[in-house]
Amino acid sequence: MSSSRLIWPDLLRSLSLIAMASFHLGYDLEALGFHPDLPLWWPDYARAIAGSFLLLVGVSLWLAHGRSIGWRGFWRREAAIVAGAIAVSGVTYLAMPGFYVYFGILHSIAICSLLALACLRLPALVTLLLGGLALFMPYLFAMPQMNAPWLWWIGLSTRWGAAMDFVPVFPWLGMVLLGLGGAKLADGLGLLRRDLPHSRGLRRLGFPGRHSLAVYLIHQPVIFGSLWLVAAMR
Repeated sequence: MSSSRLIWPDLLRSLSLIAMASFHLGYDLEALGFHPDLPLWWPDYARAIAGSFLLLVGVSLWLAHGRSIGWRGFWRREAAIVAGAIAVSGVTYLAMPGFYVYFGILHSIAICSLLALACLRLPALVTLLLGGLALFMPYLFAMPQMNAPWLWWIGLSTRWGAAMDFVPVFPWLGMVLLGLGGAKLADGLGLLRRDLPHSRGLRRLGFPGRHSLAVYLIHQPVIFGSLWLVAAMR
């Protein structure tokens, strides 16, 4: 690993991945009949996890491109995320077509990363204000005219189709912009690029965060498949 790579963003991504895995573990345990219904706050837990991922997308966007946009790296990452999003949609459609992921967190990260580029050179406070506005867009501007299925991904509909994971652009673009604006502020204060010691233990803990897309794509099949085998042997 390059010594110039900050460890703390990887550690935070690893923490978010652990939380995500715990959410899916609970969901899978319920689906396979290992325990009764999940607590009422479980959907809020999922939203908090999604918010943490998108906040870190904004922070990472500034760390990677705040000083100058590295277009080759950006498009390579964007292509990998889009490919992952297509794979998730395809697999979930085959597994449960009435509840498949037509616009999940990977779809949202791909679109919101592109939109956030337009805010890269704005002042930090303006970016934060735009982030706050994006969070409230569904409450301010949702309308029945946006209820066509091909417009659901925007997030301004008053109803939408069921899905295993649905993370529309609004309000979730707000989390990316808040992360971006917060990173700008922290960078201006000289705080963003301070790091933890580059110890072997921390590098190991940050390993999932360094490979977050791969971990995201494989963790659920591994968890569900393992539990299914256990359920089949009971």
